[in-house]
Amino acid sequence: GFFFDPLLTSIILIALLTSAYFIDLVFTFYILQRSLHTPYEYRFKRNDFKRISNPELPVYTILCPLYKESGVLPQFIQSIERIVWPKNKLDVILLLEEDDRQTIEAAMAMPLADYIRILIVPQSLPKTKPKACNLGLAYAKGDYLVVYDAEDKPDPLQLKKAYLVFQSADKDIVCLQSKLNYYNSNQNMLTQLFTAEYSLWFDLILPGLQSIRAPIPLGGTSNHFKTDVLKNLGGWDPFNVTEDCDLGTRLFKAGYKTAIIDSTTYEEANSKFKGWLKQRSRWIKGYIQTYLVHTRNPIAFFRDYGIYSFIFQLIIGMRMIFMVVNPFLWLMTFAYFIFRPYIGATIESLYPAPVYYIAIFCLVFGNFVYFYNYMLGSAKRNLWHIVKYVFLIPFYWAMASMSAVIAVYQLVIKPHYWEKTEHGLHLQTEKRIVFSFQNIILLNLLIKSITSIVYVLNFVRFIIAKITLDILEILEPLPNHKNPASSKNNILIFNWRDTKHVWAGGAEVYIQKIAQILNSKGHNVTIFSGWDGKGKRNDKLNGVNIIRRGGFYTVYLFAFVYYLFKFRGKFDIIVDCENGIPFFTPLYITRPKVLLIHHVHQEVIRKHLRFPLKQIGVFLESRVMPLVYRNCQVITISNSSKSDILGRKWAKEDNIEIVTPAIDQSQFKTYPKTQNPSFIYLGRVMPWKNVDVALKAFAKVFEKYPSSEFTVAGFGESLPYLKVLARSLNIENGVKFLGFIPEEIKDELFGRSWAAIQPSSFEGWGITVIESNAAGTPVIASDIKGLKDSVIDNRTGLLFPLGNVNKLAEYMEKMIIITWKMRM
Repeated sequence: GFFFDPLLTSIILIALLTSAYFIDLVFTFYILQRSLHTPYEYRFKRNDFKRISNPELPVYTILCPLYKESGVLPQFIQSIERIVWPKNKLDVILLLEEDDRQTIEAAMAMPLADYIRILIVPQSLPKTKPKACNLGLAYAKGDYLVVYDAEDKPDPLQLKKAYLVFQSADKDIVCLQSKLNYYNSNQNMLTQLFTAEYSLWFDLILPGLQSIRAPIPLGGTSNHFKTDVLKNLGGWDPFNVTEDCDLGTRLFKAGYKTAIIDSTTYEEANSKFKGWLKQRSRWIKGYIQTYLVHTRNPIAFFRDYGIYSFIFQLIIGMRMIFMVVNPFLWLMTFAYFIFRPYIGATIESLYPAPVYYIAIFCLVFGNFVYFYNYMLGSAKRNLWHIVKYVFLIPFYWAMASMSAVIAVYQLVIKPHYWEKTEHGLHLQTEKRIVFSFQNIILLNLLIKSITSIVYVLNFVRFIIAKITLDILEILEPLPNHKNPASSKNNILIFNWRDTKHVWAGGAEVYIQKIAQILNSKGHNVTIFSGWDGKGKRNDKLNGVNIIRRGGFYTVYLFAFVYYLFKFRGKFDIIVDCENGIPFFTPLYITRPKVLLIHHVHQEVIRKHLRFPLKQIGVFLESRVMPLVYRNCQVITISNSSKSDILGRKWAKEDNIEIVTPAIDQSQFKTYPKTQNPSFIYLGRVMPWKNVDVALKAFAKVFEKYPSSEFTVAGFGESLPYLKVLARSLNIENGVKFLGFIPEEIKDELFGRSWAAIQPSSFEGWGITVIESNAAGTPVIASDIKGLKDSVIDNRTGLLFPLGNVNKLAEYMEKMIIITWKMRM
């Protein structure tokens, strides 16, 4: 096809892949709905176990294949000892490889119970876990059999639960899969994502598959069998490196059923990136082997199993294909936006209208559903602290695609090679943590508990109130639609927030004022900004249209989506406001654009964001921005900011214009000053604003002038810390924390104060400086870029060295003396 007609072949291939993604999305949604509304796994009550008579229980065989597992062998023996089953009816077989002398010697040296025996697996190829299990199956004495891995910690009642189901369930249920999860989920970010994946798979997906009696790909451990049926099936395929998936398929094809039981075995999540890649590549390689083996004759497969053969294609075949294909589609998407002038038309030609809309649906709604599914899985496990890491799942998907490439390579080069998973890493980590942090464990647990509660409340609001509304409202008509009769411009401003946002600051005031001026000149202005969950989603402020969508970070995503689906073709000029990260509008907007930069955020990002946001923010602002905005018209607000932009080579000098902030002086009245010395900080209360420096300086002033007052007017994440600091400095009687204040009283607060304090470490301008001056109040500000532009030293205020508490206190006392002299 590519030889004769590459374009048509590409269109057909993309149409098939897009359809497959869509079908998989619908199928996953259907499975989740069934799993959530009607739990299909077998559940148990405490009274159920009272019906079991120990003398009547049969022998139960436990197979444990171990290879180079001497480190975790003692842990496994302890886990087996905790199992609630008559020990005289337990048949535990440790399957040890002949060339693994270390584990053999460790097992021989241990005082093993009578019910535990050692079976040496002769040296032969392939050296795989299923080959060892087949040897154990030949020697099994039990009526029932279960396989556990070396690092497993099974539910002590698991055998009894399995026995109860085998006794009461339909005779065709010959295999029971226990749920799997991880006991070291908090070891690092990788184990947290791994746990989210397992929680979704075993707590939601597999019960959903059971509900439609579909073939279930078994987990590699904690699957319980009727021994005679397993022997009749020939045990495991020793050449398949994911033998559990193959066996689950063979059970189904033989007419048997697998059920899920509400019993959990906890394993060790792979905590090393390289080890995770090896383990996952083996799983994927085994899935591909299973798919190839069982679809040797696809027509017969479909004829014999009908719709279930199609489900097999989805859960086994297509999932593996997606992992291999995903990187190519991701690259195509990124390339389309980055190199759109060069290859945009070619890529667009590959997507006919129906395929295009299905693809966009999968991109927007599909990814939302998949994110939400991971959250649901974690929530069902009560792993609320993991929910926040779900937003990093795309990186996890990228890792899965890397392992898929390795799997395909190994399938050709060494198809039966078993990538050994290293176990026991959590034991090393636990020892190190106990030794190093034993004095703060209780504090850490308290912080994590509080954080979990906050994230639960935040994510419930975020998911239900924000994302759902943002997606659905794409379908609604655009408010304040462009007026075709107007000869003026329709201007769209992308800004992180607007003036009604709870975190609004000077940057938002600047944008709103400019928008009002443009509106007064006859232009139609719309501001697209983030929504804090409080204000109206569609609003109008002084003639300016406000559309609020997305949250702290997702506003950037929704700006892109809304432009493509609602704004495209409706605006003449775009203003892209950079608040640490711009909206990268040149990648998807061809209309004239202006980039507005208040100040360079590199130091704010480096000092006040955490991994990985810090690294992402620095990379986007320092590396990506210059490439995307190199030829864009830039507006900044001060000479200092312009110098920073030129110094970092973000724009050409001829493309940069300075538009300094201004205020409407008619809004500021003259107020009498307070009777006693008073100072004010007004603005956002964030770490880089250094309000703590002002409080420490005020403590020195308060000691000399106990009647003086300091007002902190504003809201932000540093507010709780500042209140504690005020108490520790014994100045709480002189400090007032007003929180968020309305615009109407700002001028009075400034006007009555003796001096305003602006100790910030990063400012593009500092609009509160000129607001304070307009109210007749001088400013004591940090001697930094931006503030040096808005403060005229020794005329409209004083500049002190950044962070210098003593100098700030000296200047505050100087203001007190000057004001007293003026009164005299």
